[in-house]
Amino acid sequence: MELNVPRMKRVAGRWYWRTTAAVKALGFCDEALGDDTDKAITRARDLNAQVENERARRAGLPPSIIPGSVAALIGKYEASPQFAKLAPKTKQDYRLLLRRIEKVAASKIVSTITRAWLVTGYEVVQTKSGLATANAMMRVWRILLGHACDRGMIDVSPADGMRLTGVAARTQIWTPEQVEAFCAAAAAEKRESLALAVRLALDIGQRQGDILALTWNDYDGAAFTIVQNKTKHALRVPVMPDMQARLAAMKRQAVQIIVSEATGRPYQQFHFGHEFARIRAIAKLPSDLQFRDLRRTAATELGAAGATDDEIRSVTGHRSRGVVAVYVRPDERMATAAQNKRQTGRKPRS
Repeated sequence: MELNVPRMKRVAGRWYWRTTAAVKALGFCDEALGDDTDKAITRARDLNAQVENERARRAGLPPSIIPGSVAALIGKYEASPQFAKLAPKTKQDYRLLLRRIEKVAASKIVSTITRAWLVTGYEVVQTKSGLATANAMMRVWRILLGHACDRGMIDVSPADGMRLTGVAARTQIWTPEQVEAFCAAAAAEKRESLALAVRLALDIGQRQGDILALTWNDYDGAAFTIVQNKTKHALRVPVMPDMQARLAAMKRQAVQIIVSEATGRPYQQFHFGHEFARIRAIAKLPSDLQFRDLRRTAATELGAAGATDDEIRSVTGHRSRGVVAVYVRPDERMATAAQNKRQTGRKPRS
């Protein structure tokens, strides 16, 4: 067994990691490694890697990729066929989370990761960034560590079976007044493109990415033909008369329908999100009212109008009735419609 590990010393039958004055100046201190030699070597190498990365950081150099480290694992995963098959939006979301993981654990040796370490990190992220972000990061950890098993970096993933705290389902619905307030604020800010995006999302019940990707070639004057980016599900969604009239009156200035007034080009996701939040604040709408809630609003309006689950799915593109049940939020209109149907079904009493 190789025992020539820098700064690793054996004293009275136990292993220790010893620092020098220069290493202490980088913020490190001596650490007891225990009497298990294999674990001591792994931990000593991890600490040595952290020292070298800290030296590189202070010298303004990029940290090196240490074999067996989280950074090395992330590189393998991003170069894998599994990552390549992901939808573009999913890749973008995963990359943001992977960069966060790299920031705190790039030099950590994958074989040293324990369930307790993951749980502690999950709790820290939950406190700092919220439950939804913590759950998203832990799901990416599960994928990473599963990939580590597939690549022979570890035998068992410490994330397997780790329970996550459930996030309450969103119930936010846009009211007609909120839609009009947002659109009025957008028009006042010369951002009619955002008003159109909101009205289109409400009209055809699609996700933000699919709304921004709509082109004039997708529209035949009566309906949009769409291949959803997330699911690759193809559908044709008729447009309601008010939206038909609005689109017919528009001047076609680009391939895409939603185009930024500032650039004359289609919106990037981040730019659109920033402008949406700005207009929402000007309109004095709640900060937890999001663009994605328009999809739920459209599904709920369809349900209130008496559309069946399959009819709703034909508009929104949801694959299962169970998902539709989550999206459609029962409200007073549905209750009224249900009671009216109930009354109609009753036979007159003699």
